[in-house]
Amino acid sequence: MSLKTAQAGEARPAAPPHQAGGTLFYIVGASGVGKDSLIDTLRSRLPAHRFVFARRTITRPENSVGEAHDACTEDEFAERAVRGGFLLWWAAHGLHYGLPVALADQLAAGRHVIANGSRGKAAELAQRVPRLVVIEIEAPPELIAARLASRGRESGDDIARRLTRASTAYPDTVNVVRVTNDSDLHTGAIRLIHAIVSKLEDDTAGARRGPDARIAPPGRLESAPQQSAGAILRRKLAGERLAQAEWNTLLQAVVEGSIKGAELDTMLIACANDLDDEELACVARWRCGLMPRESWGREPVVDKHSLGGTAGSRVTMIVVPIVAAHGMLIPKTSSRAITSAAGTADAMEVLARVDLNPSDLRRVVEQAGGCIAWNGRLNHSVLDESMHRLERLLALDTRRWSVASILSKKWSAGSTHVVVDVPYMPGGKVASLQEAQAVAAMFDSLGTRLGMTVRAYPSDGAAPIGRGIGPALEVRDVLQVLEGDPRAPADLRDKALLFAARILALDPTIGDLAQGESRARELLASGDARRAMQAIIEAQGATARASAASLALHPICTAQSGTVRAIDARRISTIARLAGAPADPHAGVDLACHPGKHLTADAPLYRVQATSAERLAAAVAAAHADTGIRLG
Repeated sequence: MSLKTAQAGEARPAAPPHQAGGTLFYIVGASGVGKDSLIDTLRSRLPAHRFVFARRTITRPENSVGEAHDACTEDEFAERAVRGGFLLWWAAHGLHYGLPVALADQLAAGRHVIANGSRGKAAELAQRVPRLVVIEIEAPPELIAARLASRGRESGDDIARRLTRASTAYPDTVNVVRVTNDSDLHTGAIRLIHAIVSKLEDDTAGARRGPDARIAPPGRLESAPQQSAGAILRRKLAGERLAQAEWNTLLQAVVEGSIKGAELDTMLIACANDLDDEELACVARWRCGLMPRESWGREPVVDKHSLGGTAGSRVTMIVVPIVAAHGMLIPKTSSRAITSAAGTADAMEVLARVDLNPSDLRRVVEQAGGCIAWNGRLNHSVLDESMHRLERLLALDTRRWSVASILSKKWSAGSTHVVVDVPYMPGGKVASLQEAQAVAAMFDSLGTRLGMTVRAYPSDGAAPIGRGIGPALEVRDVLQVLEGDPRAPADLRDKALLFAARILALDPTIGDLAQGESRARELLASGDARRAMQAIIEAQGATARASAASLALHPICTAQSGTVRAIDARRISTIARLAGAPADPHAGVDLACHPGKHLTADAPLYRVQATSAERLAAAVAAAHADTGIRLG
């Protein structure tokens, strides 16, 4: 079969375009600009579960010099082309190159593809994929000539012809970024990574740079003196281990704003990928110096932290008053929701003011023995904000970075003993028990290096804890537990008692977990914990209850009988957020079932509630599409 036949058959797309999915980053540029080297550098920087590096089919022997590829003969290539085996193919320099059609499936699954291709085929490729970004690598002609000459594969005349070859113009509809690769490999990689991050950020924001943009060279790295922050950053990107003094210089440059933009993004990607234990401790120690450490004049000063992700699970709002009622100091700061229907700060705000400054926090803790405050006013960090942004865009594994961030903040708050909940769930930040055990060990180890006592415990976070999903509903569950209401969710009470017991066991007068649990139950049953919570509320400043006069409710029922096998916490949180949580404190999902419960047809699964009719309709539609309740 001839390639002419294949060319004739190529008028129809090899795969239909998809309406949603990942972005194809099509890397193009003349021979000698350094495309292959830059792409190879990216392989170790971008997360493999989110980015696919296309392996091309080429009509040259498998063992020949050049990129790793799938080798085939001219006839085999032509047959694949006619049968639609390529998303795109082209001829160059006496060879034929093809991108496999399976890349379309990767894009449809939401993964981003990095592909090395031909500039002249960009317009055609734009018709075949839903989102295409062409990244053209450029370099000065004299540098290209030197690079080609160093390969020793072309004569001087061949090189001259390459440099004078005319380029095909891009249609206005093609999204193009030009990246200059005129310095060392790691500087070029910074620019290329920045181009990718910027385009993903544009997609997230619904914006565009325009059909033809240019990533300006970050001159700081090229002109930095020896052992400046820029020079240290380049060494880190080259894979070197940095000492404490070098991390101090590098991170201080970030805070001062002299490392930002492309350099900051690339540094944080490196931090997510390859911080060893000692470097992790270096980062944490530097972060500990960002704020003066609070001194409470007594020990232990305890804290309870959760990595989050479990729907409901307002365990902290029960643990803090139990511990405070026992007489241990617990200055607890918590976050607002990022992807869930409520964070601890969102729920506590239903009851009390949470935006405490450092002097407010000290006053509250000295008065009530504990607090439940928002950490946004206390622990602002450009480092964390930038890392969260990259985590969302690139799906980076930032768990090691998070451990350093969390423990440095606990250290600055004056905590001497910290108990950490590490929930794991399929599709979550921590996906399995094995991963949770590794993260827990990381917490324990880093805590020791910082001179703290840290105990981290895995917990199954696949199902919601409690019945309410959304700020006001979760507060209802908390108050039912604290008040001994027989309707209180047993799973929420039991988990809170377990973590309270683990903290109380750190008190030398208690000594072990059994005694800690006995003491926690005593404080709950006596009402001391409820009174401690009221003292915290009054010290922080009680919140006027928002009116729920316009609250609308809609039951979601099962269409068939069966036993509840599992509850998808992530799906339930999504439905609660569609209803308006956490911005609307009364919005959310109120569960009416639990794993193991047998349901008859038309039995209620849960109730969706909202104060906006439009949001309620959106949440109900999502619930009808997938309730999140799995029957067996």
